[in-house]
Amino acid sequence: MLPTPLVSVILPTRDRLELLRRAVASVRAQTERRFELIVVDDASSDDTPDYLQQLVAADRRIRIVRNALPGGGGGARNAGIRLSGARWVAFIDDDDEWLPHKLEQQLRILQSDGAAVACSCGYLVRSRSGASKVMAVRANTTVQELLTNNWLGGASTCVCSSEALRDIGGFDPSLRAGQDLDLWVRLRQRGKVAICAETLVIHRAHAGPRITTDTKSQYLGVRRFYFKHRDLMVPATRRHRLSYCCYVMSMQIARPLRRRMRLLIMAAINTSPRYSAGFVKRSAWLLVRDAFAQSLAAFKPACTARE
Repeated sequence: MLPTPLVSVILPTRDRLELLRRAVASVRAQTERRFELIVVDDASSDDTPDYLQQLVAADRRIRIVRNALPGGGGGARNAGIRLSGARWVAFIDDDDEWLPHKLEQQLRILQSDGAAVACSCGYLVRSRSGASKVMAVRANTTVQELLTNNWLGGASTCVCSSEALRDIGGFDPSLRAGQDLDLWVRLRQRGKVAICAETLVIHRAHAGPRITTDTKSQYLGVRRFYFKHRDLMVPATRRHRLSYCCYVMSMQIARPLRRRMRLLIMAAINTSPRYSAGFVKRSAWLLVRDAFAQSLAAFKPACTARE
């Protein structure tokens, strides 16, 4: 019999075998050894099932759940939460990695702070070119601040109380994007979110499908998040979240360019100067790029006709 784990680590995955190998290795390399790793295979069609069977044979702390049909990140994590038997629960996405002392550091903070129901940590974003940027998380974040922006990072930075997690119902699988922010908001309503200022997670950009590059899923998630939490928002926060919806829509290439430009203007004038500048910086160059591409596409047939 294995001793009861101190923390359950939940890892959802789907068709990302090479990334998954790296994520699993980073969990198995933790200095805190009292964990169980629950990998939720969300209906993978690659060689992930064979790899996971090898893992189970090699390490008794690893358990596997396989979904016959894909349930998305939230549904997959909730399947893992239901199997958890530990006091604490941690999450890692299959395209992230933990530094070796991640669990040890965060659990030490949680065990020493009786008011904390969760703990986040700093993380590093590494681009495909190899450039890296350290992202700090904000201490003493209020619910209203979280409703404005995600100051606490993604799911891979989170270690939380299993009791609090079950009380709030886990992740919201109806959200196409922003599930991590929604979780932080609801955990923060339950109690304090402690912070480990040290950088303990690495997120690597990759060429595969990601929510961060799927503007349709982003918009649906942002819209759902707004209607779910708007009763908690003060008027300024409501205006900001609506402006953020407009900004996300301005990034959608399927929309007409003029409509996208109007949406960006609406986003820019309905939020603070700080956020307005960020929206324009990120969206304007896409509008210019797409306008140029459309002009070029129209120019080529005209040239062909003249010839």
